[in-house]
Amino acid sequence: MKTYFKIIKQLTLLLACNFCFIFFSQAQEKTVLQDLQRALDSSIIYDQNKRHSINLLKTQLSKINPQQLEEKFNMYNRLFDEYKVFKSDSAYFYSLKAKETASKLNDSSLINKGYLNLADIAISVGMYKEALDYLENINIETVRAIDKPMYFGLYGRCYSDMAEYSGLLDFSQKYNEMARFYREKTLKLTEEGSFFNVFMAAFNEYRSGGEDSAIITLKTLLKRDLGLGELGLTNYVLGEIYQAKDKLDLAEYHYAQAAVADIRNSTKESLAIIKLSELLFKRNELEFASRLIQKAFEDAQFYGAQQRKLQVGAILPLIDEEIVKGVESEKRRLYIQYIGAIAFLLISILFTSIIFFQYKKLQRTRFIVSKAHNDLKQTHEQLMMVNEELKGRNDEIVMANARLFESNKIKEEYLGLFFTEYDNIFEKFNSLTLEIKKNLSNEDYKKAIYNISRYNLKKEKEKLLHNFDTAFIKLFPNFINEFNNLMTEGNKVNLKSNQILNKDLRIFALLRLGVKHNEKIAQILGYSVNSIYAYKSKIRNKSYLKNELFDEQLNVNTTIEA
Repeated sequence: MKTYFKIIKQLTLLLACNFCFIFFSQAQEKTVLQDLQRALDSSIIYDQNKRHSINLLKTQLSKINPQQLEEKFNMYNRLFDEYKVFKSDSAYFYSLKAKETASKLNDSSLINKGYLNLADIAISVGMYKEALDYLENINIETVRAIDKPMYFGLYGRCYSDMAEYSGLLDFSQKYNEMARFYREKTLKLTEEGSFFNVFMAAFNEYRSGGEDSAIITLKTLLKRDLGLGELGLTNYVLGEIYQAKDKLDLAEYHYAQAAVADIRNSTKESLAIIKLSELLFKRNELEFASRLIQKAFEDAQFYGAQQRKLQVGAILPLIDEEIVKGVESEKRRLYIQYIGAIAFLLISILFTSIIFFQYKKLQRTRFIVSKAHNDLKQTHEQLMMVNEELKGRNDEIVMANARLFESNKIKEEYLGLFFTEYDNIFEKFNSLTLEIKKNLSNEDYKKAIYNISRYNLKKEKEKLLHNFDTAFIKLFPNFINEFNNLMTEGNKVNLKSNQILNKDLRIFALLRLGVKHNEKIAQILGYSVNSIYAYKSKIRNKSYLKNELFDEQLNVNTTIEA
């Protein structure tokens, strides 16, 4: 009997504890969501405070003497840090200014810092290829010790984001492995016990499957006096871990805490609000989820993060569609009630009152449907604008990559030609100088004069031009055919058997390489400026194109070797 009562007592105590835990968790979640509501209502004030802080820094910058380059560099970095999570294009501007100032100082460690800032903001806006380009410009041997954790951390963050957005398993696995490698290198370089050291250790544990130990470590961090950025980052990762463990109440709590910190910090590049809106949407709290995702959309538009716009664009229509479905369902329910009320109209005046009340409710519902439809239409128009903007950006990137490839190819070929010719001329001139010195020292003046006359400048010039022709045709193997395609019948260029290019083709070859001025072309080819002008006019007059369109069409038609 005593054993029976003991078991009953233990079960009662366990049920009471579970009830208290559930009640406390719900109360805690309700409180943090209320805090988030208040933070959303005050977001304009937080943004005004952010702008005020930035304006104070800009005022200080305007008072710095232009010769005080180190002070200007430090101020540009402070402005970059302020803008980094607030507005991407301004952060990019000040990171460029910092790099330019570092270049003037000729300080490689400061130049590296500028590249790190550029890579940081490129990752934030989803430009991962550009970010890796910036990082590859950095010589790790010249990076300051204080900047090395950031260097490896940016590599880790970039590959982690690339893995998240990769649609192919092989690539995502490869990127995750690279991200893990760089995170481990970052951890070794951080100061023991610092926030970043502890956070990175916990994050690595989480990504390696140690979710429980990561939670314990991150919760010890929350007991510290953290800044808003650190608080938001720690809570976000806790929310991500709890979501992976399917503990959605705790995930919502920490995402909400992170969102509050991000709003108070005016962090526009925030994932916490998007993640929280997804969880609330799944829990059918559509009104609050809609408000959060709208805030996330406005922040992404303001900040300029393309990947965030796409994430929001994937969720926002679903929430709006669910709201419309709910309204339509309510409308159908009300309609059925309305029909029922009509059927019982003759039975009771009370039913008549109910019908009247339901009719008024239906009117309000129609208003809600109309408003939801208009909001959905505006959202669709905004998404179309974003898609058009992305398409334009992609076209610009393709064109820029093509120009960059062509420029690099030309530089590579002609730098090689320049150094080869420079060595040949130097060797000949050195040999000639030694011979003449020897003749003069032996007072053999006739032989000295003979050696001088032996150096044929015209022949050397022809050889140089021949090498130029060879290099150019190697870069543009179809140039002559493409050039002749612009000529009228009977005026096409016909080369002699020993010719690669003639003088007319050389002029337009230089134009194709970017040498636009007649004076420079005349200097290179050894003609007068008037001759160059005359040759160009003669060729253009033989084309079926208008003179002013010939050069542009030639650049478009001529293709560089792949």
